[in-house]
Amino acid sequence: MFLSSIYAISTVFVMLTITAIISKIGTRRALIYGDLINIISTLMFIIGNTYMVFIIAQLLSAIGFGFKNAATAPMLEESILHTKNSGKLFSKIDSNGYSKFCIFSAISTIASGYLYNIDPYIPMFLCMLCSLISFIIASNFEQIRKDYKTMNTRQSLKQVKELLTFTTKSKRLKALLISFGFMWGIFSLLTTYSTTLFKNMGMSAEYISIIFAILEIFRGLFSKRANAFHKRNRNYSITKILYVISVSYVLSGVISIIHVPFMFQISILIILFATIRGMQGIYNTLYKRYLNNFMTSRILPSVYSMQSINDNLFRTLISTAGSFLLNIMDIKYATLFIGMLFVVLTSVISGFMRDKVGLQPEEYEKIDLKYSDRK
Repeated sequence: MFLSSIYAISTVFVMLTITAIISKIGTRRALIYGDLINIISTLMFIIGNTYMVFIIAQLLSAIGFGFKNAATAPMLEESILHTKNSGKLFSKIDSNGYSKFCIFSAISTIASGYLYNIDPYIPMFLCMLCSLISFIIASNFEQIRKDYKTMNTRQSLKQVKELLTFTTKSKRLKALLISFGFMWGIFSLLTTYSTTLFKNMGMSAEYISIIFAILEIFRGLFSKRANAFHKRNRNYSITKILYVISVSYVLSGVISIIHVPFMFQISILIILFATIRGMQGIYNTLYKRYLNNFMTSRILPSVYSMQSINDNLFRTLISTAGSFLLNIMDIKYATLFIGMLFVVLTSVISGFMRDKVGLQPEEYEKIDLKYSDRK
C-alpha cells in the first residue's frame, strides 16, 4: 500500500508539468512517450533488487500513465465531429473499447495467477510486451489537431494556470471533481479489501484470480450500458452510482460477519463486488462524457490532468484511512465501517452537487461555460 501511495502522490506532483508538455507536443506523441516510459518502469521492476529502485519505478509509472491518461480521451474527442450527439458518440466508442479492455483484463488476470506460480517474472515480461504493442499502435496514429506545435512553453504554462483558476471558480467542475475523486478512491480500495477478505476466508490465489476475472467481465458488460444508464437516470446518474457502491460495501461487511454457509457467503460477496465493478464500468465511461461537456478539445488535456491529480489525492486519503482501519480491526468490520462512512459521505456530496451538475446550459453561471462553444 506504501508503493501504491508513492504512485498516487507522484501523479499529483507530475501532472501539471505533463499538462504543459502535452499542450506543446500533442496527444499522439504524449501516448508514445507514455508507453516508452511504462516499458522502462516495468523493466526496473524486473531487474530491481532494492526498494529504492521500486520507488523510482513507481515514479516513472506515474509519469507514463500520466501522459496516457491526460491524452487518450482528448485524442478521441479530437477525432469526433462535434454535433449535438457528439457526447453520445464519444461514450459509445469509449465504452466499446473499454469493454474489450475489461475482457482482455479478465483473461490476463486468470493467466497471471497461474503464470505467477510458475515464475513471478513471466507476468511482468508480458506487461512490458503489452506496453510495446501499445507503443507500436500509438506510433501509427495521426495527430488530428495541428496547433499543438505552435504553442511555446510559456503559453503552455499559461494555459495550465488559467485552468487552475477556472477550477477554483467553476462550481460545476468542482462538484464533478469531488464526486469523481471520491468514487475513484472507493474503487481503488475495493481491490485491497476484497482480496484481503477472500484470503481471510481461506481462498487460494488461483480462485481469487478467477473471481477477479469474473468481476472484470461484469465491469466490461456494464460499461456498454453507460449511455442507457445516463438516459434513464440523467441528473441523478452520479448520485445513484455513489449510493449503489456505498450500500454494496455495507452489505459486504454484513454478509462476511454473519454466520451463513460458506458457499452462500462467497456467492453473495461475488454478486456485491460484481455490482461495484459494474458501477465502475459505467463510471469509467460517463465521467469522460461529463468532463467533455462544455469543454473545447484545446483545454481537455489540462482538464484530465486536473482530474488525475484530484483522483490520486482522494485515492491517497481513502487508501490511508482503509489501511488504518485494517490495523485496528478485522477486515470484516473494517468493510462494514467504511461502507457506512461512504453512505454518509455520499449523502453530503450528493447535496453539494444538487444545484451544480446536470443543469441546462442557460442555468449555469458564466464561468462554468468559459471554455465551451455552447455559451
